[in-house]
Parts: sequence; structure tokens; C-alpha cells
Amino acid sequence: MKNAKWFLIVVTLISVIGCSSSQLMVSSAVESKIVVDGNQEDWVGKLKYFADKQATIGFQNDENNLYFCLVTSNKQSVMKMMTLGLTIWFEPENGEQIIGLQYPKRMDENTSPNKMGKNRNSDNNSDFEMTINTMMQNQGEFVLVDEDEEILYASPVGSDGYEIKVSAANLQFVYEAKIPIGNNNESQMPIDIFPEEKFTIRFETGGIDLEEITKNDGRQYSGREHGNDGMYGSGLEGRGTMQGGSLGGVSRMGMERFRLDIEVKLAK
Repeated sequence: MKNAKWFLIVVTLISVIGCSSSQLMVSSAVESKIVVDGNQEDWVGKLKYFADKQATIGFQNDENNLYFCLVTSNKQSVMKMMTLGLTIWFEPENGEQIIGLQYPKRMDENTSPNKMGKNRNSDNNSDFEMTINTMMQNQGEFVLVDEDEEILYASPVGSDGYEIKVSAANLQFVYEAKIPIGNNNESQMPIDIFPEEKFTIRFETGGIDLEEITKNDGRQYSGREHGNDGMYGSGLEGRGTMQGGSLGGVSRMGMERFRLDIEVKLAK
């Protein structure tokens, strides 16, 4: 019992340390057509590197849409996004409703990805690329949720102005998206942020249920939220497993959630 208590204390501290404070970025005005294809070509010179997260990200916008691109080669972060799910929270500066975009969604507990390595198949695709592409095959829908994680809207990717593409190439994970904003009349659910205004965006994976780990003596873990320290949730319910569902698999993935907070000033 003592060991279980100490385990909870240590991991909670790790989770807090893993959180990042908000940083300010200025979005670039869209100068030419951006194709949401999971390719970085539209983002040359527009990405900022966050060393603590080993990730780069950039923002562009016009009057009706926000575009962003997240790139990382950190396999632990990628596996958290893919197995525990990723929620992207939008907090408008004007105090309007906070919205979370869930995509990709948490993996089902019976789905087990292959281990990622450096081997390549006959098409010269690495295990990393094949794993991501395989895991994305059943990720055809995105979900919008409120602060309490109640579903507000769900739709196939590519509909209602929401374009999202997740891809992997050259051992890099790329998340590229087009999000309708402000007075976009072509979307039923635009995010309530506007050109020239500031908003806070948070990229956050689901958490690991520590109580489930200790209850099962470290033999499995849950994809549910545990001990969230802010107004945002995990975007998860239920249980997910990885690499056999063992504590060793959790250790390899890392205990703390991936989370990156950024304050963004939109271009005119």
C-alpha cells in the first residue's frame, strides 16, 4: 500500500512538471492557397520550435479560417496522441465558449499498434510511417466538445469547413488543419475567434488513470482523465491499451500527458 501511495505521488509530480506555460505566437496572414495534405511545404519559415516538447508549430489565418501545422519526431508524444487521443482546446480572449476539437480520438482498447522501429518495407516506408497510417484508417470523424466534454457536434473530416490531415513521412509526424472561425458563413460550427484578436490554444492528450494502475498492481492502465489541473479535460472516456497494456508499455510511452499551451494573435 505504501508503494502504491508513493507511486501516485511521484507520477503526479511528473505530470505537473510535464505541463507547459502559455507562450505567445503571431499568426501569419495567408498569402497563397494552403492545401491541407499533411505536408510541410506550405509552412516553410512559419514554424516555431518548442524544445521542451520537441515539436514545431505554426499558424496562418485569413478572415474565415485558421490554419495550423504541428510537427514532431518524438515517438512518445506521437503514441500518446494516437492511443490516448488529442484534444485541441480553443479559448477565445473575448470570453466566449471554450471549444475542444477531438482528433484523432482515443483508440479502442482492443486495438494494439505495432511497435515503431527503423525497418523499412519494399515501398521504403518505415515502421513509424506504417504504424501511423494504419492507426489513422479508422479516424474518419472529428468531434467538438464543451468544457465538460459534452459533445456539441460530430462530423466526418473534410465536411463543414473542417479539414484535418495527419501523416507521417521521414520519421516525422505532421498534423495539419483548417478550422473555420469567426463569421465563416459556410460552417455550422465555426470557432468563435476573430482576426486581430488573441486566443489561447492547447494541444492536450488524454491522461493515464493512475488509480486503475495501482488497483491492478501495475498490470494495465486506463485512457481516462485523472487529476486534471485546469479547466480543460482529457477528451477521453473508457480504457485504452498500448504495447500489451502493461505498465512497461506505459513507462516506454511516458507517464505525463503531452500538453502545449500557446497564446496566438491572429493576423488581420
